Amino acid sequence: MKALHLQESCELHVHVGGCLYADDLLELGRDIYTEVDWSLFVSSYERAFGVRPDPERLFREGLRSEKGRECFRRHYVYRQEDGGDFGRFQAKFDLLICLYRYWAQHLHREEEVLWRIVERHRREGLKYVEYRAMFGSGDPEHFLHFHRTNARVFQQACVRDFTARYLISLPRGAALEGYELVQHLFAESPELIPSVVGLDFCFFEEGHPPEKLRSFFARLEADNQRRPEQALEVAYHVGEVFFDKSLESAVRWCHQAARWGARRLGHAIALGLDPEVAVARRPGAHEAEPAGERLAQITYDLEQARELEAFGVEVEGGRLRQEAEELRGGSAGESVCRPYTPQRLEQVRRRQDFVLAELARLGVAIESCPTSNLRIGGVPSPSRHPLWRFLRSEVGLVIGADDPGVFDQPLAAEVDWVAAHAGMGKRALARRLGDPRRFRFGQQRPS
Repeated sequence: MKALHLQESCELHVHVGGCLYADDLLELGRDIYTEVDWSLFVSSYERAFGVRPDPERLFREGLRSEKGRECFRRHYVYRQEDGGDFGRFQAKFDLLICLYRYWAQHLHREEEVLWRIVERHRREGLKYVEYRAMFGSGDPEHFLHFHRTNARVFQQACVRDFTARYLISLPRGAALEGYELVQHLFAESPELIPSVVGLDFCFFEEGHPPEKLRSFFARLEADNQRRPEQALEVAYHVGEVFFDKSLESAVRWCHQAARWGARRLGHAIALGLDPEVAVARRPGAHEAEPAGERLAQITYDLEQARELEAFGVEVEGGRLRQEAEELRGGSAGESVCRPYTPQRLEQVRRRQDFVLAELARLGVAIESCPTSNLRIGGVPSPSRHPLWRFLRSEVGLVIGADDPGVFDQPLAAEVDWVAAHAGMGKRALARRLGDPRRFRFGQQRPS
């Protein structure tokens, strides 16, 4: 048995739509691509890449020749040269969204798409998968139908050697509203409760600090204690793309998401990417942030002063209180610019050490998605990947594929990549990672 077979057979970070590969899209669109509304893809792609695509031509030529198929793949697969930009990633992802919507809204055959995904994972040798998906509209009935359909298929997919579970992705800006709909789903379809084990927060993180979700986490904790048989856990994308703020604030967001109640953090490259590398990714990167973020950082530092200082972080209370007073006199949206020095970068490293230790203490795991982090997260090279920092720490860690179809990288390829670059033997790596199933959701529910 392969040393890393546990890692290759358990997928804890994968988005449903992103499991569709370019060849899947061509087959799904073969007979209907001229009828699909491609406007979402066309507008987002043009906005992100400055080129207006012709989806019908892409499908027509992709189905006709190998050259056309490769052109189709270039418009769908998110590659390293696409350049560390979530907007560009989303533009390519919108191609599959347009196609899926047609299958769901016009053909009413979305279950066939889901079964295609499940069957591929079975063939790949996966044994346990936690799928997650987001419904983008505010329409409650469509929200319920979408997630009910997904949960039902994944429940039906469970057989002796394959288990599927489901996480419902909630909008960051309307978490409580989305959560109420999940409770409505449970009331209407209680048979699906065993399959729906968690909630997820994904999509753009910039502009959505975890602090704003404290009331949601408090409500969830209370409900979990009141109804443990349907308790839900939270996976939270954070520290993935964070050019809107300082490195200190990005590290803080990771810590706060875990403190408020997230049990797994998606990506969290802000905790592992060396600060010197992070600020070199763009001119002036992370030097400016809104005054509100700077004020939140000062409040955090003063509250965590003793713990931070134990890791060598300097917290000058008097100076920070004075700065806070000055900031309170202005607008929260004003920009605060603070250039980085070698000394400040070293302080960020110590902050990373502190939060990684905190995650280990709290039992919160990081879901590391190697290819996704290289391409979306703007990690400049394999040698600079934050995963190596995570491996040297004591934090719980799982390897995920994120969107294997969009990156053209199944989970086994991700695990092989880690083994090839980690600088440690496969058995040692397997021992460090352990069994990823120990981080699966739903274990706190009464058996």
